[in-house]
Amino acid sequence: MDNSYLLKDDLIEIRSNARIQMEFEKFDLEQFWCGQFERYPELAKVALQILLPFATTYLCEMGFSSLLHIKTKARNRLNASNDLRLALSKKEPRFKTIIQEKQQQCSHQF
Repeated sequence: MDNSYLLKDDLIEIRSNARIQMEFEKFDLEQFWCGQFERYPELAKVALQILLPFATTYLCEMGFSSLLHIKTKARNRLNASNDLRLALSKKEPRFKTIIQEKQQQCSHQF
């Protein structure tokens, strides 16, 4: 049986259950679908995937703020994608490893 039919069946079952409808009225959407994870795991998973990307604008605002700092009037033609990726990354650079892999500049004096 197709997964979409199972999701539709679960949705019909939720819609016809008065107790679940009371829960739906009582909680906000994220809390409601988190509570339905045990009974309807696939449907709850799909619902949360749709709802969670819009839960906060923090990352978007942080991206615009970082872009404003990177692209100034003096650097307006800069391709900022790599700098922006570094600014928004949560990973710490491994400076020691990067430095060890770089070859030192040797002197041109003989």
